[in-house]
Amino acid sequence: MNIQKNRYQSGDRRNLHGGYSDFWLYLIFVIAASTFCILLAQLSHGSSLRVWYYKLNHKEVIGKGMEHIDQAGKTAGPAGNLLTYYRFQEFGASNPEEVDVNAPMVALTFDDGPNPEYTSRILKVLQDNYSQATFFVVGTNAEKYPDTLKAVLGAGCELGNHTLNHKKLTELNDVEVVEQIDGVDRAVKSATGENTTVIRPPYGAYDDELLNQLNVPVVLWDLDTEDWKSRNAQTVVDSVLSQVKDGDIVLMHDIYESTAEAVEILVPKLKERGYLVVTVSEMARYKGKELEMHKAYGEVGGTAQ
Repeated sequence: MNIQKNRYQSGDRRNLHGGYSDFWLYLIFVIAASTFCILLAQLSHGSSLRVWYYKLNHKEVIGKGMEHIDQAGKTAGPAGNLLTYYRFQEFGASNPEEVDVNAPMVALTFDDGPNPEYTSRILKVLQDNYSQATFFVVGTNAEKYPDTLKAVLGAGCELGNHTLNHKKLTELNDVEVVEQIDGVDRAVKSATGENTTVIRPPYGAYDDELLNQLNVPVVLWDLDTEDWKSRNAQTVVDSVLSQVKDGDIVLMHDIYESTAEAVEILVPKLKERGYLVVTVSEMARYKGKELEMHKAYGEVGGTAQ
């Protein structure tokens, strides 16, 4: 009798332990499933966990930007406010007016426009990434597209002179040079009320005589993408990313669809690397330089060429 009773008690204990095991398995499953769902939701656009994960993988770069924020007496918000010079929209933008002058900088420049379609696409990606660029316009296009000129200045970008119809200035006499320069200035002034602030001679051709004749600084380039030759967006992107360095002036043309496509890829990637994308004149100012008349500049951070 006692033996049979002991058997029943052992069976009850086994059933009881089995019930406990099922309960814990179920509880673990619920917790795991809930955690998975929470993680999935948190990894969605703009979530705090996504920002945290990004910070974890970009600690060195973000730390540099946060030092600037601390020095300015500002507190990082819940989204991190990341870099003052890397205000990538995925993670919440900081004040676009704040600039870390110690950040690496690059000046994207565009020749031969404006083009109402491609220039507008470039302006959009610049605005979306709190960036600016310099547009060296030719007079014939400036006369045709005054609204695009207004849009360039409205986006905080800079308008430069690239001659009336892309003539090589070193092959012209003084009167012809004046005609080439004034043709652009009249079109820009008529459309925007503003003057061009820099000039890029076609083909980069200049000499001392020309420098002395011009009344604004001459801006050349450090990195030529040769976008006119490849007409391939990825080739342009790879060319810049493989060579770019702090203080570079990059030459492109806003008259090609492939260049607009390249800029849509390139600008966010430059921002990911911590670059501030600015106009030529802004870069000079941030680096404590002054663009002087009668001089030609490549790398603004270096010496005049």
